[in-house]
Amino acid sequence: MSVLDSLFNKGFKAAKCKTLLKLTIPRIKLLRNRRKIQIKQMRRDIAKLLEIGQEATARIRVEHIIREENIMAAQEILELFCELIAVRLPIIETQRECPLDLKEAISSICFAAPRCANLPELLHVQMLFISKYGKEFVSVATELRPDCGVNRQLIELLSICAPSPELKLKLLKEIAEEHELEWDPAYTETEFSKPHEDLLNGPTEFVNGTKLPLPAEKHNETLISAADHAQIEQPDSDTDFDPLDLPEVPKVSLRPSTDAASAPVISSPSPAAPKPEIEYGPSRHSGASGYVLQMSPLEPDILMQEDSATRE
Repeated sequence: MSVLDSLFNKGFKAAKCKTLLKLTIPRIKLLRNRRKIQIKQMRRDIAKLLEIGQEATARIRVEHIIREENIMAAQEILELFCELIAVRLPIIETQRECPLDLKEAISSICFAAPRCANLPELLHVQMLFISKYGKEFVSVATELRPDCGVNRQLIELLSICAPSPELKLKLLKEIAEEHELEWDPAYTETEFSKPHEDLLNGPTEFVNGTKLPLPAEKHNETLISAADHAQIEQPDSDTDFDPLDLPEVPKVSLRPSTDAASAPVISSPSPAAPKPEIEYGPSRHSGASGYVLQMSPLEPDILMQEDSATRE
């Protein structure tokens, strides 16, 4: 028998698998009873919310009830598969390949094992089937590849997705009838029928909005203020600028003088704008009136002769 175990079973222990399956069945029943109590309490809480008019909170909490009911239904399916595998373990132990009539049960157990944290025994059962049929067989079931053999209803019950609005509305109506509430579902139906916008990619449809005209008074004031602002920024002509008071330039002859005795005399300024007396060069004729400006120096030889004559 040890040779057959090494060839076919590859370490698969039927007794251990049967023990784990037998432990899973009562655990499922215990969890089912707890969930029934929790669901019953949650239905009463939702009935109170509908009675006081808090429909928004009731629409959110009803999703939790749907989720718990789905898990409870999935565990009922797993309970049947566990009983079937436990009964047919002798057939599994003797055959090398997975029997066709047990493929759905074994694949469903392998698929649900990592998704049911409350049933840790299923993970050990999954490891035993890996040692029996290989990792590829279990990977096909857990990853839902083609021809995986997993029960379709079990996939829907254990899938993580938001329930449909129709299902939530149906459950709310059942709770209202169960607790004999006079609840009008019209507002909830309207909320469920509203399209949800895609906040990441933006709206897919554009709706024409109403164009409201601006008030006449405010619109005219806006136009007038804009026109005044444009006139202030852009002057019409050069007359808008203030004239600048610039000093007058004295009229001076720029012709150089060759005679040392005579120097160019600046014409007297106009009486309207008197200018300060500024001597632009030294003058030897102190009696001369007016402004004396030497634009060109005398020749050095002439100056030397005049100085020597005055000293003698």
